[in-house]
Amino acid sequence: MKKENSTTWRVAVLAGLMAGSVLMASSLAYAAEPLEKAKPKHPEKSTHPVKKEVKKAVVGAAAVGAAAAVALPQAKTEDLYAGDGLGRWLPKAEKGDVFAQYVLGHMYCVGQGVPKDAAQGLSWYQKAADQGFAPGQLAIGTLYYNGEGVKQDYSVAAKWFRLAADTGYDRAQSNLAAMYFSGSGMTQDYGQAIKWYRAAAVQGYAPAQYNLGLMYLEGNGVPKPDLVAAYGLLRPLAEQGNAAAVTAMKDLSPKMTEAQITQGQNLAAKIREKNRLNIALDEYEKVASR
Repeated sequence: MKKENSTTWRVAVLAGLMAGSVLMASSLAYAAEPLEKAKPKHPEKSTHPVKKEVKKAVVGAAAVGAAAAVALPQAKTEDLYAGDGLGRWLPKAEKGDVFAQYVLGHMYCVGQGVPKDAAQGLSWYQKAADQGFAPGQLAIGTLYYNGEGVKQDYSVAAKWFRLAADTGYDRAQSNLAAMYFSGSGMTQDYGQAIKWYRAAAVQGYAPAQYNLGLMYLEGNGVPKPDLVAAYGLLRPLAEQGNAAAVTAMKDLSPKMTEAQITQGQNLAAKIREKNRLNIALDEYEKVASR
């Protein structure tokens, strides 16, 4: 087995770890799919379910902002909790291994292999976040958003989401977009919501692309509802089996003319291409505005 280090991102983090503290499929405004451990705290203006994220204490926010961002590690398949998880990760975490600190934060927050202790979890997330580790920053924001182990504070959550979003972390960008959409902890701003959803969606983050599609569909942050843009964004997700997108497409398609559907299909084809979402939307909007 290869030696573990802070540049190794395990698949278990994406599939399991994030399901606990960094909530993998997340978005605060609309919901592409239900979030584990995330329940709406208040009704949103949209009829779609609300999504949320978890983070840690306010301590060290300034330090995190000044710290250099740590690159997200490459994915590897590995059971993070095999054997003595605490004995395995604690020595590394105490030596400053950012990934080990993050794993310990999760372990304590959910009680995985150790007694559940939100304060301990927060402390380890903080250490990772202070080194500029975006998932740690996202985790702290999520804790504040949900009020888990700390007093619920949307403003503090938004600050932590922004720190992680500024590093290019798609899940944090999607959460920040959703907070702009709902006006939670900040002034509601649909333009900023679209900006951050697009930033996450162009990286292939499905919940952000779904939510962006709904914003075009409902005319939020754009001059008027745009069925073609919504179709172009939602169809690729529906083809991948995204249940929410499939449902949205069933409602959307009957409202469109044959010409609009053709336009939507052409836009969807361009959006399917890797890293082409922003370019495809810009080109479409330029033509549509004529």
